[in-house]
Amino acid sequence: MMILRFDRWRWIAALFVLCLSSAAPVTAHDGHDHGAPPPPVTATIAPRADASSADFELVVVAREGRLVITIDTFRGNEPVSDAEIEIDTPHGTQKATAEAEGVYSLAAPWVAKPGTYDLAVTVQANGLVDVLTATLDIPEMAAAPGKGARPAIASRDAAQRFADGALFVPKDSQRILALRTEFTEERTFNGTFELPGRIIPDPNGVGYVQSSVSGRLMPPPGGFPRLGTPVKAGDVLAHVHPGVGAADVTTQQQQARELDQQITLVRRRLERLQQLQNVVARSQIEDAELELAGLLARRANLDRAPRHTEDLVAPVSGVIAAVQATAGQIADPSMVIFQIIDPNRFWVEALTYDAQAITGTATARLANNRSITLSYRGTGLAERNQSIPIHFGVEGDTKGLRAGQFLTVLATLTEEKSGVAVPRSAVLRGANGQNMVFEHTNAERFVPREVRIEPLDANRVLIVSGIGKARRIATQGAELLNQIR
Repeated sequence: MMILRFDRWRWIAALFVLCLSSAAPVTAHDGHDHGAPPPPVTATIAPRADASSADFELVVVAREGRLVITIDTFRGNEPVSDAEIEIDTPHGTQKATAEAEGVYSLAAPWVAKPGTYDLAVTVQANGLVDVLTATLDIPEMAAAPGKGARPAIASRDAAQRFADGALFVPKDSQRILALRTEFTEERTFNGTFELPGRIIPDPNGVGYVQSSVSGRLMPPPGGFPRLGTPVKAGDVLAHVHPGVGAADVTTQQQQARELDQQITLVRRRLERLQQLQNVVARSQIEDAELELAGLLARRANLDRAPRHTEDLVAPVSGVIAAVQATAGQIADPSMVIFQIIDPNRFWVEALTYDAQAITGTATARLANNRSITLSYRGTGLAERNQSIPIHFGVEGDTKGLRAGQFLTVLATLTEEKSGVAVPRSAVLRGANGQNMVFEHTNAERFVPREVRIEPLDANRVLIVSGIGKARRIATQGAELLNQIR
C-alpha cells in the first residue's frame, strides 16, 4: 500500500511539474544557466534535451530509435550508477536499462517523427528520488523520409567551440576526459606569499666525516661506502695514514739516536747498581728501572708514530649523501670526506626580501606538483644580498625528497583575504595571457571566465574577482577542455 501511495504521489508531482513547464519557462537555479542556447542539431549533434536539480543532472539524446539518458551528480559531474530510471513518454511510462556507468537507454521508435515531446524523468539513486522534466525537439532534418525512417545523425556527437568561446562537450566526451566540477564558495582565508626555497638536511640529523690530520686515505675492509649506503653511528668508513715529510723523518731519526744513547747509558748504570745492590740503596735501583722503562716507551712511540692510522667513524646514523674518498687520496683536515644525513628528517630554507608576519603554517610545491606540509622553525638575519632566510620543518612523509631540491614555498600570513578557493588545476592560461576558468553552465556547456587569482597554498589558488559563489567550475580535466576547437 505504501508503494501504491508513493506511485500516485509521484504521478501527481510529475503532472504538476509538466503543467508548470508548459505554462512558464523553467527558472534557473544557482550554477545552472537555462537561458543558454541549445546546440544546433546537425550531422554531428543529435537531438537532445537536458534537465537538472540540486542533486542530479541528465541529458536525453535521441538516436536511431532509442533514447540514451546520461545522469551525473549536479555538483561534481560524477556518473550516477545503479539508478532506477522511469520516463513518461508519449507512448506511456517506460523503464530505462543500464548500459554503462551513468548511462541508460530505452526503445523510442516515436523519435523518428519530427515534433516536440515533453518528458518527465523519475530518478531514484543513492537514497534520493527526483522528478526532472525536459522538452525534446525532433526537427525535420533529424529524420530521413520513407518507411522505417531512421535519424540521419552520426553515431557519436562531436565536441566543438562556438564563436563566443563557449564549448559544447557531449556527455560521452566528458566521460572520456574524466571532467569533474566543484561548487564555488566565497570564504575568508589567510593571505599567502610565494618564496623560492630548497630542501636542506635537518641540522640535528646531519653529520660530516673529516680527518684530524693530513694523510693518505685507505679503505676499510669491504671498501669505501658509496652514495645511499645506510650507516650507523660508530661505523668505520675509512682509514687515514698520516704522511711524514723529509724534515720530519730527519728529526725523528735524530730523536731515535738520542733515545738509544740514553737507553744504553741508563741500562749500564742499572746493571752496575744491581751488582752493588748490597751496598747502594734500593731506591736508586728503582729510580734507574723507572727511567729505563720511560725511555723504552718513548722509543717505541717514536717507532710507531709514522705507522699509526686514524679511523674515520660515522658521527650519526643515516645514509651517505656525499662522498669524496678514493684510495691513496691525500686528505686535509678541512676536507669533508663523507656527509651523512637522516633521510627521514628534512628542513626547507626559503629566501625573502620582505619580512612579514607568518602564522606558523606553510606548504611547498615541488617541480612535479607534489605538495608537502611545512612548519615554521625560525627567521634569520639579512645576508649580504639582503635576503632573509626562513627555515621550515618538513612534516609527514619525506619519501622521494632529496637535499638540494628546489621548490616553491607558500607561507601563510596573518593578513586575511576573501575569495573563492579552487584547485590550481582549474586555472588555465588563455590565448590573451589572462588567467581563466571554465564554468559549467549547462549539462553540456562550458563557458570561459577570466579571473584574477592570488596564491593560497600548494594545491589551491584564491579567485578574488571574475567569478562568484555558487558556480560550477571545471577542476579535473580543465586543461583538456581548453584544447577543443
